Amino acid sequence: MAPATGGSSERTPLLPGSSSLARGNGAVPSNSTFGVNPEQLTNMLDPKDPDSLRELGGPAEICKALKVDPKVGLKQREQIGFNGEQQSEPFQARREVFGRNTLPEAHQVTFWQLLVAAYNDRTLIMLTIAAAVSLAVGIYDDTFGSHKNDDVKVGWVEGAAIFLAVLVVCFTNAINDYQKEMQFQKLNAKKEDRTVKVRRDGNEIEIGVQEINVGDILLIEPGDIIPVDGVYLTGHNMTCDESSATGESDAIKKGTLDEGRDPFILSGAKVLEGVGSMVVVAVGPRSFYGKIMMAMRQGEASETPLQLKLDILAEQIAKYGMSAAILLLITLTVKYLVKCAMAPEFPAYSIMFSHFVSIVIESITVVVVAVPEGLPMAVTISLAYATTKMLKDGNLVRQLAACETMGGATVVCTDKTGTLTQNKMTVVRGYIAGHELRSRSNAQAFYNELSEDVQSLLLESIAINSTAFEGPDEKGQIEFIGSKSECALLGFGKVCGLDYRSTRADNKPVRVYPFSSEKKTMTTIVPTKSDNKFRVHVKGASEIVLRSCTKYLNQDGEVANLDDDTRT
Repeated sequence: MAPATGGSSERTPLLPGSSSLARGNGAVPSNSTFGVNPEQLTNMLDPKDPDSLRELGGPAEICKALKVDPKVGLKQREQIGFNGEQQSEPFQARREVFGRNTLPEAHQVTFWQLLVAAYNDRTLIMLTIAAAVSLAVGIYDDTFGSHKNDDVKVGWVEGAAIFLAVLVVCFTNAINDYQKEMQFQKLNAKKEDRTVKVRRDGNEIEIGVQEINVGDILLIEPGDIIPVDGVYLTGHNMTCDESSATGESDAIKKGTLDEGRDPFILSGAKVLEGVGSMVVVAVGPRSFYGKIMMAMRQGEASETPLQLKLDILAEQIAKYGMSAAILLLITLTVKYLVKCAMAPEFPAYSIMFSHFVSIVIESITVVVVAVPEGLPMAVTISLAYATTKMLKDGNLVRQLAACETMGGATVVCTDKTGTLTQNKMTVVRGYIAGHELRSRSNAQAFYNELSEDVQSLLLESIAINSTAFEGPDEKGQIEFIGSKSECALLGFGKVCGLDYRSTRADNKPVRVYPFSSEKKTMTTIVPTKSDNKFRVHVKGASEIVLRSCTKYLNQDGEVANLDDDTRT
């Protein structure tokens, strides 16, 4: 099979274990340990091309070519290289071929460029010319004119003062613009500072979006904004909104080609409902969203609606200011000429020229004062500064964002004084099979009161009907990660001796209906081990779940009718 070339429009089918494929721009080395190149992966995404996915052998063969087991994920300390050479850092070979999930730094405007841009204003240029003329006339007058015999030479002061004023205006605008650029850079960095869930070494962990590699198994939940391109592997009822990437407002159901659904998950899409996993096939500038961002850099940044309105306001004021300046120029000129004509002796031409320069400078000064050139800039800087001040109180922002709605009631993270707490929930009250939990400290004793069948059913429901998991947090400490309600339930199960990983491994769900604000419930269906039946685990708003129940487990662990008194 001949290797594909950058100029060819034909797609090379993937053969498992092949290592002589090439990519168009920046070819993969012929001895690459990966059986697929970046161009083959991105060609099937933009535009979406199911035939290309079939030619590559489907998601399973893509995973083989990317050297990843979907059930295990990448190795956290992956050390593979070309011809078996060891790499100096994890994922080095993978990133050399497929790139990192970061965009190249945009061209930063230097302070001197901003200074030149600030000076590139017709009014300031006119003022500079007037200042130069005034300075020249003043120096001539002090040296050869009527003030040559004065003890103190002050003719140069007016021109020099105008020069100084121009410098002050230019440097003030440039410094403000430079500070604004720095603030927006910090805001953009903060915006990209988020984590995602991936499968590494068989465990679910959280990593920063910049650490995602091609071949990673990304875990998806409702509300996630996909940071990379991928191909659907497994999931339940997954629906994505790709309007930010494609402009289409319709929700798109994701699945396999065999199911007749869209298997391509684009970066920038938002997960509306469902859970699942995907294999990452494009990151950084090669991803769909990355291409859009790189294309936007090539054009000039458009102004915001607020800036456009302020520019219109400033232009209208400028027209009135210019009209007033012209009227002032005509009036003062006529007045001076009349005064000169009525004088006993007509003044010297040098004196008249100096006076005309002063009149022009006064007229230009009216324009400078009248036109609020810094108005749009001042508003922009104020907004950026206010946002930065809000970000400085990072704990407040994170805690407010972490408060969630669960079961139809908002989880408010406050204590008696109304101050925000750490947003960590725990199980403190419960009613199970006729037994009531009244405090967190009695969790173990409460659990021991339950029958073995109820204990098993309770822990199974907590472990299976959940997407939260245990992993290291930002400080490296092991804790539960995910929905705060689910983390609280898993924490309760851990106190009671629950090993949620083994329970999940032994009970693979056949269907999952994730929590949504419309249903206010989450449902997971698993097959039972003893017969060919299924068990449905549901959690959510108590009034909705109880409304659907007709029976319950009593204190003896037996099924009994759910009457109104028990329901209450």
